[in-house]
Amino acid sequence: MLKYCFSIVFIAIIMSLSAQEEEDYYDDNHIRYDDYVYSENYKSIIFHKMGIKNSKPILELGSGGKLTLSFDDLNVEAETYYYSFILCNADWTPADLLPMEYIDGMHEEYFNSNTGSFNTTIRYNHYRVVLPSSNMRLTKSGNYILKVYPEGEPDNPIITRRMYVVENRVGVASEIFMAKSPKYRDTHQEMYVKVNLQNYPMPNIYEDFTMVIQQNGRKDNMIVKHQPKLMTSEYLYFNLSNDILFEAGNEFRVFDIRSLVVQSARVNAIRYDNSGYQVDLLTEESRCNKNYLKYSELNGDYAIIDWDDPMMSDQIEADYAFVNFSYHSDSVLQNGGLYIIGALTDWRIDNSSRLAYDHLTKRYTTSLILKQGYYNYQYLYVPNGMNTGSVSLTEGSYSETVNEYTIFVYYKDQGQYWDRLIGYQTLNNY
Repeated sequence: MLKYCFSIVFIAIIMSLSAQEEEDYYDDNHIRYDDYVYSENYKSIIFHKMGIKNSKPILELGSGGKLTLSFDDLNVEAETYYYSFILCNADWTPADLLPMEYIDGMHEEYFNSNTGSFNTTIRYNHYRVVLPSSNMRLTKSGNYILKVYPEGEPDNPIITRRMYVVENRVGVASEIFMAKSPKYRDTHQEMYVKVNLQNYPMPNIYEDFTMVIQQNGRKDNMIVKHQPKLMTSEYLYFNLSNDILFEAGNEFRVFDIRSLVVQSARVNAIRYDNSGYQVDLLTEESRCNKNYLKYSELNGDYAIIDWDDPMMSDQIEADYAFVNFSYHSDSVLQNGGLYIIGALTDWRIDNSSRLAYDHLTKRYTTSLILKQGYYNYQYLYVPNGMNTGSVSLTEGSYSETVNEYTIFVYYKDQGQYWDRLIGYQTLNNY
């Protein structure tokens, strides 16, 4: 009887802990190992390699390279913020290491360099920091989470961002082309990858090797490979037909709000009310039955630019506006939802990027608060209960589409507790 009672108590404790973990996950302050903003007060987060705009936040181990983080805080009062780093595995779970094992020097650093906005309808403080500081050095390669938080509140992040530290131990060569299978030839892109081992030993490759391939900035359709199709003493080959296959999609839609005085081609109206500037974009529709049109864009990224005050700083003079999206559909899309993806929504698939359907107007709509600039985006259909979406229904899918692909190669050495990032490549299919 005592054993039975103990079992009941033990199960109750486990259920309570599981419920608490689930509750914590949906708590806005619970850390996500992803690009995430934990409050609506923080906008226009830009994170890239120092001096290279629209680049991925990738550092080479031991190079002394730097990254630049900037964001706007819509709180009136200026704050002091701290940042720290969390080493993660290839799947973005935290590595089983203490900060002192992957950071040499300070484990957190503060910054309070900010500039107040000037002549804007929505006030904000603009922050910019170059990191890591001279007081800290990342000593291990791999995936990292940058965590930004208020002074004295490390468990209450305001921003998290993914970043990468790579050691070039292997070479990566790849080729992107129209899918060879007749079934996918017009709609998908295929990739062959060859990893040059360069005398880097991998004794347990079928268990400890990971390769991740990302299309543009999307996270829902990343392809993960753990085993090569062919291995020699010099190379790992991933070159079977249909093995690495991506829906090609279409060029990103664009809208231009570099000016809130003069309308661009994709803007229907600009007006001002008690809330601030309102920008109504043209009502859009599916592009799946239209001819492919190639044009230059940013592969889903955006740039902050203010044309209304060209002599001032874009970062503090650019204003914010409520950008209203409208997508026509004769009926609600069955068994799924419609989302806006791109850097403007952190490529997230959640309520922050989901559109709502209005049966009276037969339109999907949503509104985002965005800073003056040039933006890319697409409409993504995601089936209920799924984490992966498709743009073929809303954007069409054409094998000629120009996409950016990034390949990350990881290996967990014997006796170690994290996935080293030992090689990467970024390429476009021009």
